[in-house]
Amino acid sequence: MGDPAAAPAGGTNVNATLQACQISSILYLHVYGAYCSQGDSPDKSIPQLLTRALDENKIIKLMQVKIDDTDVSSNIVRETTSQPWILTIPSSDNAFSEKIPCRGQAMAEIYFLLFKTLPTGHHTITAEVTRVPLQPNQPVEHDDVKWDIKVVR
Repeated sequence: MGDPAAAPAGGTNVNATLQACQISSILYLHVYGAYCSQGDSPDKSIPQLLTRALDENKIIKLMQVKIDDTDVSSNIVRETTSQPWILTIPSSDNAFSEKIPCRGQAMAEIYFLLFKTLPTGHHTITAEVTRVPLQPNQPVEHDDVKWDIKVVR
């Protein structure tokens, strides 16, 4: 299941703002991820790309996840740093508003949820992320998303 930042209201990936799925095993949910690539920063080294990705996450002011209206943020939000990878975005119609061509080494810092099991039945998962940029002329980013899932055995 995808990153709410890739699906803001009115964004290019509108289908990701409300998703329905049926699962029978472990659920991996990407809550938020910041990345930096040589596609948009061609002069940056791998360590510099990672620093920029880490800096993007430092401005997160709210990261909240609820399952069936119960806040689970403090229990299951995890953070991981990627290894270097190649980012290729071939189309200007992308959820990240990247300019084309966009290809190069990238690094990411990702927050995710991993659910071992949920009870059989219907569940609602909501995620909300608010980022407040350090520059006063930049807009506040407020992303929220809702997933309706059905757990089957």
